[in-house]
Amino acid sequence: KDVSEFDTLEELKNDIRTKALENAQKQIDSAFEQACVDKVCENVTVELPEALIEAELDNQMERFAYQLQMSGYSMEQYAQMMGGDVSTMRNAFRPAAEKQAKINVTLAKIVEVEGITVTEEDLAAEYEAMAKQYELEVERIKGRVPAEEVKTSLETRKAVKVIVEAAVPV
Repeated sequence: KDVSEFDTLEELKNDIRTKALENAQKQIDSAFEQACVDKVCENVTVELPEALIEAELDNQMERFAYQLQMSGYSMEQYAQMMGGDVSTMRNAFRPAAEKQAKINVTLAKIVEVEGITVTEEDLAAEYEAMAKQYELEVERIKGRVPAEEVKTSLETRKAVKVIVEAAVPV
């Protein structure tokens, strides 16, 4: 009672068990979604423009540079520690960037073919969820995250849902 919100040890154990099961289910669901998307993309034949791959490669390099910066390193320092240079790292990121570009194109086509749309209610609910997650006011979130970005994210999630609902686990 003194160290938690629960009255008994059994209640605490049940809460821990429930949260662990919920977390495990979320991980399973996420892995299944990713496997479904990967499988769909394996079966897609598309000529990806080099500019699209390069743009995705730039995005991945920027995200990685940001993560390194948060750890106190620069991209150049990390590359040297790994025995290479930034160009070598960029080449190492290329296969992942090609895969992600193909996923992006595939999901965008599913959005188009399935006529997936995002309503104002969907948008408002997503802003509310983001505000709750980051513990900020909705208006501040709206000021920081453009509606078009949120709309695209929601469309993509709906496209993934279409894939998952059509999937047959084996």
